[in-house]
Amino acid sequence: MRGDRSGPGSPVGRLALLGILWGITFPVSRLGVARGSNPFLLVAIDFAVAAAVSAPIAAARRSPVPTGRGLAESAAVGALLIAGINLPLFWGERFATGGAASVVYAASPLVSLGFATLLRSGERVGRLGFFALGLGLAGVFVLALAAGGAAVSNPEGLGAFALGTTCQGAGAVLLVRLRPRGEGAWGATFQFVGGGAASLIVVAAIAPHAAIAWGAAAVGSIAYVGLVSMAAGYALYFDLLRTHGAVGANQVTFLNPPVALAVGVVVFGEPFVPEELAGLALILLALALLQLRRGGTSSGATHRPTPSVPGTMPVNRD
Repeated sequence: MRGDRSGPGSPVGRLALLGILWGITFPVSRLGVARGSNPFLLVAIDFAVAAAVSAPIAAARRSPVPTGRGLAESAAVGALLIAGINLPLFWGERFATGGAASVVYAASPLVSLGFATLLRSGERVGRLGFFALGLGLAGVFVLALAAGGAAVSNPEGLGAFALGTTCQGAGAVLLVRLRPRGEGAWGATFQFVGGGAASLIVVAAIAPHAAIAWGAAAVGSIAYVGLVSMAAGYALYFDLLRTHGAVGANQVTFLNPPVALAVGVVVFGEPFVPEELAGLALILLALALLQLRRGGTSSGATHRPTPSVPGTMPVNRD
């Protein structure tokens, strides 16, 4: 039974919820950076918070216990995917706004499509899908122009955001290949561990005397990113990767710019221009077409039947 396709528990509902959670992340993550905290150390602390929340939840749910190889794979993917997304994001926000970052990251579905095609992962988009992806990117471009072109006016920020976008697109495809049945709760925890380790290595190599400018901005940023964006957000994201594939799950990045820009206007008093409504309309139309293309099916990705989650072994319940 497919159930309600538009309710909060449906794929569309989960995509919309994640779009809101991650859209808010872009301006909120910049708070600590803007107050003088080292961006890489902030990310490392965010990972520690996410792992500290994820581990007891995995234990309480008696999730399948990963093998050593499974843990290593998850940690490695976490270093590429989650650290690869967030380290460049936080660094780039020293030079550009969170709204500008969200615009660049909206290219993630196309990056995933490119890597999926290169690796022959089985994901297919079709003519309508290509048209919808292009329409979504056009909407994002309109938002970028309406915001004054801030997304492309700073080379440092643009380069960092482009790196993060590449990691999100490629990492999602890799995770779908490694975990065709989905990432488990312990695997998610060790993705946070791997991401945190990668962040600390960057801190040690680039800014060994890094510090946090403690205050309401830093604490609020850490609390939201660690608890909501990472611990809760990536649980939704991993589920979307399982059901929708890398290209489908990364459609969430189309929703990030309007949410990030709305938060900037309402919370931080940034200017609003009517042209932004046109960009939002194009994005919503693109998402509607992408869901119409699916026709309610789970994913364009190829899922091979397997007896158990790769890299795990059954829990001993005795």
